[in-house]
Amino acid sequence: MPEQTIYAQQHPAVSDCMPAPIVVGGGINGLSAVRSLAQAGLSPLVVVTSLFDVAAVSRYARPVTAGTFDGETLLNEMIRLRSRLPQGGALIFAEDDPLLALSPLRDRLAPYFDFKMPSHQLLLDLTVKERFFQLAQQNGFPVPRTLLLRKYSDLAGMNDLRLPLCVKPNSHTKTYHDLFKKAYRLDKRSVARQLCERILDTVGEVIVQEWIEGPNDSIYFSLCYMDEPASVAFTGRKGRSWPPQIGITASCWPAQDIAQELEDLTIHFFQSVGLTNGYASMEYKRDQRDGRFLMVEPTAGRTDGQVEISALCGINLCHIAYCDAAGLPRPPLELDPHHVWRDEFRDFLAARKLRTRLSYPPGYQIHNAFWRWNDPAPALLQSALNSKMALGRVFDMVFAEHRGNHPLEPETFNQSHTRRP
Repeated sequence: MPEQTIYAQQHPAVSDCMPAPIVVGGGINGLSAVRSLAQAGLSPLVVVTSLFDVAAVSRYARPVTAGTFDGETLLNEMIRLRSRLPQGGALIFAEDDPLLALSPLRDRLAPYFDFKMPSHQLLLDLTVKERFFQLAQQNGFPVPRTLLLRKYSDLAGMNDLRLPLCVKPNSHTKTYHDLFKKAYRLDKRSVARQLCERILDTVGEVIVQEWIEGPNDSIYFSLCYMDEPASVAFTGRKGRSWPPQIGITASCWPAQDIAQELEDLTIHFFQSVGLTNGYASMEYKRDQRDGRFLMVEPTAGRTDGQVEISALCGINLCHIAYCDAAGLPRPPLELDPHHVWRDEFRDFLAARKLRTRLSYPPGYQIHNAFWRWNDPAPALLQSALNSKMALGRVFDMVFAEHRGNHPLEPETFNQSHTRRP
């Protein structure tokens, strides 16, 4: 179905005497939050490290350039921003870097801005995979069997895990991502051991867990805005990810049939670990062997890249968060489940990789993550960035071949699942 303009001209609750909505962080996460707020009639400021950011160039955003997302520097820049906002501002975090930079400085930030976020220790616990799986297992939540390796002697524990195996980093570091794939699916213990040894030599730790069997569209997510006494949630299903089964959402739509089950499970998990306010989400995969939903990865304190699907379907989590932070009544909620959100660039690549058609639920309205007729700049910028990246990969391959280097290839270590938008 053709796209329609769904943005309000001005929400009745928004006026010059209200705090400014401020999205902290850019990329697809920031753009998704900006457009969610625009749907509610809000024109948010977006704090980014570069004006050449897809969120910053949206017609609905007012860009604010921060020199860096380093803690003290970012805090000082945010305080200077506050001096230009007579009515203050309500913060919505869209990326981990600024969130984790400002979280330990929250007491110094709080006099200047309205925001809600979990405790700093809880943010750290839910960012590190091994700690998350410990918390889930301790509280009886369904997760795949997981092993943290920190030394060669730990490799013996892999014999107790069922094949195939998933190998991925325990935490996100530049060293890991410069040298390895986001995750790997491995059918042989000997190959898994070889890969783990290499990662241990380079990074010092690695996660190994049992692979969850199932196709790419067996991945689901519950996006939540946690609050006492009334949390709000939206549940969706991924059509495709890029890279398949490993990366961020390429396309998604509502999953009403299992929404209640996953939302109850998600809210219960976060409440059990003490996260009772702010953004939180959980990704699941349905194991085709027994039909169980297993938790794959949480997000805490910030929005996900596909958060706009909630707004498109009438459950605008970004608007709810803004209203709560600004002390405004929450907007009315009415689910309209007939919408698809897709990252048009990655969805095309995923379908091509999977050798499938770009198929979606019939009769649903499709909304592109980047291209909109009434907001074209993000797509134009993303196209330029994609072209630059593709040329860079070609150069790296030619340079590596010239030097005789042979990086790890998917044929040697098959990719597995996990993502971090």
